[in-house]
Amino acid sequence: MLQIVRIQILVLIFGFSMGCHTTTVVHKGGDTPYALAKETPGPDKKAKQGSTVFGIYSTTAPMEASCDRNHPEVIIKTGFVDLVIHTLIGPFYTTKTVEVYCKP
Repeated sequence: MLQIVRIQILVLIFGFSMGCHTTTVVHKGGDTPYALAKETPGPDKKAKQGSTVFGIYSTTAPMEASCDRNHPEVIIKTGFVDLVIHTLIGPFYTTKTVEVYCKP
């Protein structure tokens, strides 16, 4: 049991020191993505998405967002809290934060 706790602590330290994972999807955008910009406006829509069985089956309803005549940008983040949840109960339940921006 002590060995498992040590491994989990090492994974948390490694995850915290390496930064968290971010995936950015930009549809037809030529500008710098908000994920790389120094200053960003608040997201137009933000939600936590959960899944189970190693992330295969979604436990939350799909998020719908529309950007009328704008270029959408979707950022999927695995933050520190998401990393802790994944480390402790990852095979059974995991979360990600999804942010949607409608670029002008």
